[in-house]
Amino acid sequence: MILHKLTLNNVGLFRGRQTLHLTPNGTGPVILIGGMNGTGKTTLLDAVSLCLYGRRALGSRVSRNEYHEYLSAMIHRNPTSALPLNHAAVSLEFEYAHGGETKQYRVERAWQQVGLNHRAVSENLTISKNDWLDIEFEAEHWQDHINELIPIGVSQFFFFDGEDIQKLADDSSHDLFLAESIKALLGLNLVARLQSDLRIYANRLVKRGSPEPVQKEIEAVESEIATLKSSLADADVYTGSLRAQIERLETQIARQESRIAAEGGGYAEKREVFKHQQEQLQTEIEELENDIRALCGELFPFTLVPDLLKRLRDRLLKEMELDDWEAKNRALKTQNTAVLETLASGTFWDGASLSASQIWAVRTKLTPLLKTQLERPEGLRGFEKIRDRSASEYERLFAWIDAALNDVPQEFRELNDALKEAQLELQKVEQALQRAPAEEVLKPLIEDLSTLNQTLGQLRKQEQDEEKAIRSLSYQLAEAERKLAKLHHTQQLGQAHIQRQERVSNVQSVLSAYTTQLTQAKIATLGNAIVESFNQLSHKPDRIKRVDIDPHTFAVTLYDTYNRALSKEELSAGEKQIYTTALLWGLAKTSGKPLPMILDTPLGRLDSSHRQLLVERYFPYVSHQVVLLSTDTEVNRHFHSLLEPHISQAYHLAYQQDEACTTIEEGYFG
Repeated sequence: MILHKLTLNNVGLFRGRQTLHLTPNGTGPVILIGGMNGTGKTTLLDAVSLCLYGRRALGSRVSRNEYHEYLSAMIHRNPTSALPLNHAAVSLEFEYAHGGETKQYRVERAWQQVGLNHRAVSENLTISKNDWLDIEFEAEHWQDHINELIPIGVSQFFFFDGEDIQKLADDSSHDLFLAESIKALLGLNLVARLQSDLRIYANRLVKRGSPEPVQKEIEAVESEIATLKSSLADADVYTGSLRAQIERLETQIARQESRIAAEGGGYAEKREVFKHQQEQLQTEIEELENDIRALCGELFPFTLVPDLLKRLRDRLLKEMELDDWEAKNRALKTQNTAVLETLASGTFWDGASLSASQIWAVRTKLTPLLKTQLERPEGLRGFEKIRDRSASEYERLFAWIDAALNDVPQEFRELNDALKEAQLELQKVEQALQRAPAEEVLKPLIEDLSTLNQTLGQLRKQEQDEEKAIRSLSYQLAEAERKLAKLHHTQQLGQAHIQRQERVSNVQSVLSAYTTQLTQAKIATLGNAIVESFNQLSHKPDRIKRVDIDPHTFAVTLYDTYNRALSKEELSAGEKQIYTTALLWGLAKTSGKPLPMILDTPLGRLDSSHRQLLVERYFPYVSHQVVLLSTDTEVNRHFHSLLEPHISQAYHLAYQQDEACTTIEEGYFG
C-alpha cells in the first residue's frame, strides 16, 4: 500500500481545501512534515484514521452521540467569519496490491451539521476504485471493505503517536496490549466467537435433557448470567464513554494551555518580577546619569583637550624649573655680592705679595665671571611666568591634569558602558512587559482551564468508580458461570445428547489446540522480530539475546547475552522506549501487511543518542513509506542532515496567528 494524497477540507486548523502529496519520489521512503506544537500535526494522523475507520477510529465503545460531537469539534472554527462553517471532509488516495493486481483507491468521508442548533451530524462515505465509484460492494458495505483491506487491529502498528510509545513503556498494561495485538494479528477473535457459539449450543443440549428442578436452577443461573452480562456491557460502554470524554478534555486542556502560552502566559507569571526589575533598572539608570552629570561638571570637559593639558603640564614644569632657578640665582647673587665686597676690601689682600695693579687685574677678571653665573640658562631665556604659584598649587594642578588625562576618561567609559547595559536591559524588560498580557485577557482563559481541570478530575473519579463496579460484576459473572458449568457437568452424564456434546467438546478441543499452536508459532516469530529490531535500534547491540512470550498470559521475558532473565524494570528509560518501538516494529513485520508507517512526534522523550539511532536505523527502513510528523526540536538540523538522503517530500505546517489557521508549505522549517 502506498499513500498518494491526503486532502483536508475545513478540518481542525486547516481552513478550506489543503492537500499533502505523499508519493515517494524514489529518493527515499520518508515524507517529513514539520510543525510547532499546536499547528495540526496530530490532526493529520487523526484525519487518516477517521477517513478509513470513521467511528471505530475513536474506539469500540464510543457512542453515536459522542462520535457526532467529535465530528462537530473537527470542523474548522473561523473567528473572522460572520457565519460559522458547518461542514468538513477528508479524503485519502492510495494504491493497494492484492492478488497480484494493483488498484487505485480514493476514500472520502464528509460530514455536515444538520438539524436544530446543528447538534446532529450527517456523514457520507464514498469509495472510488481506479477513478470509478466502487460498485463491487453495496454502499452500506463500503466500510466493511476498508476494514478487510486494512484491518484496524493491524493499522495500530503502523499509524501511531510517539506518545503511545511512552505510554506503553511506562504502562503496566503492556502485556494486555500485546495480548490484544497478537489476537488481532491472528484473527483469534473469530475463533473466540466460534468457541462462545459452541458453548451456547452445548448449554442448549444440556437444557433439553435436564430434569425439571435442575433445569429451573440452570435457567435461574442463566438469567443471572444474562443480567450480569448486560450490566457489564452497559458498564463497559459507559466506561468507554468516560474515557473518550477524558481524552477530549485532556486535548481541550492541552489546547487551552497552548492558548495561554500563546497569549504570553509565561510572561504574565513573571509580570511582577519584570515590574520590579524595571523599577530597579530605572533607579540604576538615574543614578548613573547623575554620576555622569557630576563628572561632566568637574574635570571631564578637560578630557576633551588632552593636547592642551599636556602643553599646560609642560608649561607648569617649566615654571617650576624657573622658580627653582630664580631661588638658586637669588642665593648665588647674594653670595657673589659678598665675594665682590670682600675682594674690594683692603684687609682681604693683607699679607698678599701683590701690587695694587695686580689686585685690580684680579678683581677685573673675577667680576664678569661672577656675573656670568647669574645669567638664565638657554632653555629659560625669554620665558616668563603668568603668575607666581605655591608648591601646593603646582601639586594640585598636576593631580588634576593627571586625572583628566587618565582616571576621568576611564571612569566616564565605565559609567557610560554601565548606562548602556542598564538601558539595554531595561528595553528587554519593557518588551517582556509589553508581551505580558493584562490580567483581564488571561483571567477568562485561566478560569476556563480551571473549569476543565475540575471537570477532568470529576470524570476520572467516575471512571475509577465504574472500573471498581466492573471488577465486582466480572467477579459475580465468573462465579455464576462456574456455578452453571458445575450444573452442566453434573447433568451431562445422564443427557440423551451426550454424543453431540462429545462432538462439540472435540471441536472445542481442536479449536483450542489450533489456537495454541498458531499462537505459539506466531509469538516465536514475533519474539525473533523484537530481538532483531531492538538490537538494530540499541547502541548496545547484544543487550537482548532472546525474547520469550507466554502463550497464555502474553507476559514478556527478556534474556541478556548471558541468557539471564532481564526484567523490563532493569532497562533504562531510553531502552524501555527503544524496546517498545522494537515491539511495534516487530508486530508490523509479523503482520505481513505492507502498510505505510505514520509517526507523530516520534522522538518525543528519547535522549540524543537513542534519537540518532532511530534516525539512522529505524525511519529509513521501517517501511517502504514513512510519514514523519515532527517538531523542529525533534528532527533538528543535525538529524535532518542524517535523514535528508532518505527524504522524498518535505512540508511545513505554518500557523497563521492573525487568521487562526494552519497552511501547508513546501520545505521543512524553511
